[in-house]
Amino acid sequence: MAAVARRSYAGAAPACTLTSGITSGDTTASLTGTVTNWPTTAGGPFHMVIDPGLSTEEKVLVGSRSTGSLSSITRGVDGTTAVSHSAGATCYPVFTATDADEANRLAAVMTTRGDLLTLNSTSDPARIAIGTNGYVLTSNGTDAAWAAPAASGLTSGDDSAIVLGSQIFG
Repeated sequence: MAAVARRSYAGAAPACTLTSGITSGDTTASLTGTVTNWPTTAGGPFHMVIDPGLSTEEKVLVGSRSTGSLSSITRGVDGTTAVSHSAGATCYPVFTATDADEANRLAAVMTTRGDLLTLNSTSDPARIAIGTNGYVLTSNGTDAAWAAPAASGLTSGDDSAIVLGSQIFG
């Protein structure tokens, strides 16, 4: 799982209803009502709740929306269970615990001024603590790390320069 999943949000989205009933395995649905101000999926999928406040409440992740036609729906997300819903079930976009948890995971990684955010080998957020004064950020092709700058390999003919503190190399 990626550390961050970009999702789409929009404000003032009115509630709509399901045009027809859906089963617990359906991955498409149609809505009646005005979908003005509903998120587009151009910026990523969005969460929607069906039957809010009822025993059949279910949250879903909508992968694609074209006006009132929804497709690529992942059912039973955010701690809910995929269930059948009747025609006329109320639906609207929601911010979920999943969204909040992802933001908190990123924010909790940073502990010290100067920390850098990275992803570890399992694509979870990780921090690189601020480096030693005068060190540069390097990479082994996979991970970033602080290291002392190379003492050789820089020539006065280079088109670029490296600045460390107040010293200029290159």
